[in-house]
Amino acid sequence: MLTRRGFLGAAALGVMAGASGCVRRDPTVAAGEVATGTATPPPPAPDLARHAAAQAALASAAAAGTAGSNRLGAFRLRAAHDLAAQAELLAPGTASPGAPGDFATAARAAAADLLAAPARGTTAARLASAGAYAGAVGALASTDAPRTPTEAASADTVPAGGDAEAMTGLLLQLYPAVYALETALALATADDAGWIRTTLDAHVTARQELLAELARRSLRAPVAEVAYDVGEPAGPEDAIRLVARVEASVLPAACRLVRATVEERLRALGATVLHDATVATALAGGALPTWPGWA
Repeated sequence: MLTRRGFLGAAALGVMAGASGCVRRDPTVAAGEVATGTATPPPPAPDLARHAAAQAALASAAAAGTAGSNRLGAFRLRAAHDLAAQAELLAPGTASPGAPGDFATAARAAAADLLAAPARGTTAARLASAGAYAGAVGALASTDAPRTPTEAASADTVPAGGDAEAMTGLLLQLYPAVYALETALALATADDAGWIRTTLDAHVTARQELLAELARRSLRAPVAEVAYDVGEPAGPEDAIRLVARVEASVLPAACRLVRATVEERLRALGATVLHDATVATALAGGALPTWPGWA
């Protein structure tokens, strides 16, 4: 977790080099779903087979090096492995319906579909995590010379808790993330400044929405510090490493909100932050787990 005086979350993720021979653990939730005490009816069950088929198609395309997927470079085979693992967990035994046309476009479309899927609890977190990964793959496939993300282990559980606690936890990660992104933006090259600015703006918007929701509930929100100890990057590459570290630390808090809430707008907010942070982590060459946010 990012703290006011240092970053712990990215280090806790761990790094395992290479996809070959890796054993993927099912990111299941150890505790039961959160009792909410609400009469809000559950959303329609998501079509897991359809979502799995989209991930399986992306996996097949990446493995074959089809147009667009070949732009992933050294990350391509690992992406194929991870996408296939996600498809198998979402709906075991799902076969690929065939390679999509343009890989980057198909990956972004799969991400949007997964992130918007109506669900709650474990299923919601699982779908959002798969969508965030697909979005990151699509972003990498849309760049001319993507950095290669390192591999991080997916943790076993998503902590249980209420959505107010989850919102507070996400705010405590977004505060230093915004500070770090502003620091990095001042040193970034023109090629990186665009997506860093996009991530920064998205985090600021999410921060304001979380503050507004806590205020609506008459709950006290944590206050941002004037400054955070994020280090002093000496140049563009240091700045990008800072982005990778801070964005990886946002992932667990965002996924936790997705799992905790029964409100659709808060689920969508958490899923959006999870996606944005995953894309930024990948573009910065950071530690990217197969299931972003499971912690």
